Amino acid sequence: MAEAIRAILLTLLFAYIMTIQTNLDTDKTATRQLKNAVELAAHDASLAIDSSQLANGKLVFNQVKAADNLKKSLQFHLKLDSNYNPLTNSLYQDKVTIEHIEFIDDSMATFPFTYYNSDYDIVDTLDGPSIVVVISTPSPRYFAGDKIPIRQAAVYEYKF
Repeated sequence: MAEAIRAILLTLLFAYIMTIQTNLDTDKTATRQLKNAVELAAHDASLAIDSSQLANGKLVFNQVKAADNLKKSLQFHLKLDSNYNPLTNSLYQDKVTIEHIEFIDDSMATFPFTYYNSDYDIVDTLDGPSIVVVISTPSPRYFAGDKIPIRQAAVYEYKF
């Protein structure tokens, strides 16, 4: 009888540890995917250059086209619909939020430029036109437990 109770307790302990481990692995995977997606999206946004300003020797982002590129890239890489809600085959369970987009280009800065954003604790020295993006979502949980917020930022510097 003692062996049966011990086996049951060890099985319950194993199930509890596996639940915690699965949640931690999911948090880690979701964080990595979110970081990769925001970096790719910032790069895709940087491809929207105002060609009329480029002819004058200034690199200025077409902000409307850049924001559209960013949104389409996030939707593709994170498997989201047009409202940033996850599709059925997405890792995520909750809406992804674009918290911040900022364009730093030749129209408003000279380089090198020290970028500082106190809201998101971002400090960076930019050597050229750049795009700053911050996105967030709650971590998916497949077992019981409180979801943790995941926030990732990317500062993509345009390279010539």
